[in-house]
Amino acid sequence: MEISRRNQPRKDTVALVRWSKKPGENPVIKFIMSSIFGLILSLFLMIFLSGFRSFGAVVFFTFFFAALLTVRTVGAERKFMRGLTKRINDTIAEVTSDPGDQLSVKQFRHMTKSGEKLPLRVSGVPGLNLHVARASTLEKNAPEKWVAVFTGVPPENGTASFDRLVAAAINAGPGSTGTNVA
Repeated sequence: MEISRRNQPRKDTVALVRWSKKPGENPVIKFIMSSIFGLILSLFLMIFLSGFRSFGAVVFFTFFFAALLTVRTVGAERKFMRGLTKRINDTIAEVTSDPGDQLSVKQFRHMTKSGEKLPLRVSGVPGLNLHVARASTLEKNAPEKWVAVFTGVPPENGTASFDRLVAAAINAGPGSTGTNVA
């Protein structure tokens, strides 16, 4: 589900967390780019060091060079996702008054990929959904922008029953338990 900037802010949504992801932050892409750089570096080192003049040494150096540079990226991404999940879990606990409605990092990643909504109960009453959506941008090479959103869903008979309750209070006759406001 995409959220358009032109349509924001909507009356039934509240943004919890916004973040952006650059296209080159994927660990697989980082590993491939680091492998290419490691291969070029090992070919350059062949000129000066005789130990790099075998195929096995070049492959070994290229693999470990790329792995070393990629491990930091994976660690930073995990730390970032744990931080986002913690912020969302804190907000969920605050809004729903139920610390049991917590997301794991794995569930949060799944929500970002699938766009599924997580139904939540506020003090036992359904009507709040959490979902993660990609915010649309107009620039072509802009980083992906994401937003975690609470969406309020009114109950099927929520407003009608409230309207009946107000009407009953207003139309209460003398001798009833309602209070008259003058």
